[in-house]
Amino acid sequence: MKGEIRKAKAGILVFAIIFALILAWSIRSAYWHSFSERKWANHPEKRAKMTDDLLRNYDLIGMSKEEIAGLLGTNNNDYGYFNQENRWVYYLGSERTIMDSEWLLIDFDWDSVREYSMAVD
Repeated sequence: MKGEIRKAKAGILVFAIIFALILAWSIRSAYWHSFSERKWANHPEKRAKMTDDLLRNYDLIGMSKEEIAGLLGTNNNDYGYFNQENRWVYYLGSERTIMDSEWLLIDFDWDSVREYSMAVD
């Protein structure tokens, strides 16, 4: 009888540990997949994970350069990738599927966002 109770307790403990690990992983994943200006600024290598949430919650089209700078900070045009006149480039980190880098390209008509796209190098 005592052996069966111990096995049952051990089974419950193992289940609780696995459940806690899955819950912790889910919370961590949700955290990194949600956009915040602070995370964007402090963790540029994780921006690719946040970009879907950014684009879902912010309508970039029509935003001014000042608004984009306030939301996303200084652009990464210094890297030299994808530079064009009236384009701001933001590094997003490693591509989600392979080892290239992902970039957010924001094109302006004078002072407002005309279009945006994602690119890999």
